[in-house]
Amino acid sequence: MEEPEPRADTEPAAQPGSRTADVVVHPPLADPDGPVDPTVSPIPVEEMPRPGRFTLMALGWRPPAHLVTQALGLCFTADGLVVMVTWDGRRWTFPGSTVEDGESIRQALIREVAEEACARVVRCQYLACQHVADPLNPDGVPSYYQTRWWARVELDPWQPHHEMTDRRLVPPD
Repeated sequence: MEEPEPRADTEPAAQPGSRTADVVVHPPLADPDGPVDPTVSPIPVEEMPRPGRFTLMALGWRPPAHLVTQALGLCFTADGLVVMVTWDGRRWTFPGSTVEDGESIRQALIREVAEEACARVVRCQYLACQHVADPLNPDGVPSYYQTRWWARVELDPWQPHHEMTDRRLVPPD
């Protein structure tokens, strides 16, 4: 009688990220530490070559600051236009990025909007965050949060000094 083939998820010698019988064995995805938005299902991350999942957290819930890696702003001018930025002229996004050592999440938002959109945040309000389960993250952090903020901004002249190559103002609809 033949022995059954071992399952990739139970193979004792398999290490996370290794291949066993052409099946990739991945570590489990971490669950968020707070209340999730029950109206939105977790979404697999398909843009990167490793397992991952985004989970929208309950509106207004704030994660511990040391677990936040990003502040991103939905920035509006006084005329109600939305500020978008691009690094390649094809893909447009909201300004924002990494929280640096020693700065608050709000400070990161203000700095990133200035750097990426050449704009000054005059008011801002925290909206929500998403949990990112990223067990094979090359930075070594398998579970973290990315925050989203509403911001009223005043535009400065477009003089980019960082990775963004253009700024566009669009109506919200």
